Amino acid sequence: MFRPNMHGKTDQLAEEIKRVIKRVSGMDISGYKNDFLLRRVRARMLALGITNYKEYLRRLKYDPEEIDRLLNELSINVSEFFRDPWIWEKISNILWDLIYRKTIVRIWSAGCSRGEEPYTIAMLVKEVISGVNGFKKVTIYATDIDADAIRRAQEGVYDVSSLKNVPKYLLYKYFDRVSVGRYKIRDSVKELVKFRCHDLIKDPPLIFMDIVFCRNVLIYFNKDLQQRVLMKLYKSLNRDGFLVLGISEYLPENVRNMFKVYDQRARIFQKI
Repeated sequence: MFRPNMHGKTDQLAEEIKRVIKRVSGMDISGYKNDFLLRRVRARMLALGITNYKEYLRRLKYDPEEIDRLLNELSINVSEFFRDPWIWEKISNILWDLIYRKTIVRIWSAGCSRGEEPYTIAMLVKEVISGVNGFKKVTIYATDIDADAIRRAQEGVYDVSSLKNVPKYLLYKYFDRVSVGRYKIRDSVKELVKFRCHDLIKDPPLIFMDIVFCRNVLIYFNKDLQQRVLMKLYKSLNRDGFLVLGISEYLPENVRNMFKVYDQRARIFQKI
């Protein structure tokens, strides 16, 4: 059984790992929660057959590729289409209002993983546009720190397990089956989404957005980093733009006065 040999306080260990990563790779992950970091470290140790944290630290110091693997673990590329299905009816109502009122609508899916979220948004946008008269241009910007996740999102091929919440009529309308249990999103949906690598922590925010989705990302950051990222998201939004967080995420106290609550249960907020 895997039982890592721990010496000293876990917080000290996590801080040492952060220092090594910054010194060797230049990547500053100081804002990540220590318990989350150590869970990902233990996963890497298990994969390598290492049971001693000091041995893993030595591995990090002399193996830049292992640092890359650990950083990929931190990106947590776990998602699915229509995650938390009840929320998307509320998102659909917002999209109807925006697309009815505006000619150009810009949406940002920050931390888009392998594309399930931005493609979910794109399908809803297609449904709305089909019922609205006049020229409408909607662009969905989908970003993630993980280049491999972006590559897989651009391919747009998914196992049936990630499609369990997709309504049947949307599955038939916007996907093609490519093999048993594998489906590919159609080009008519893909053309609405622009993917690119982006680091929420160090890169400047995208701007002039009507909606920003940043779901299940902040939970891995400490309070200081959450506030810094939320300030960036605030700056990215147009006046009265919407911010959508994960259902287990909250606005820190010193950021709350910058947003009004649109739907507390769904964690949808509107820029003041």
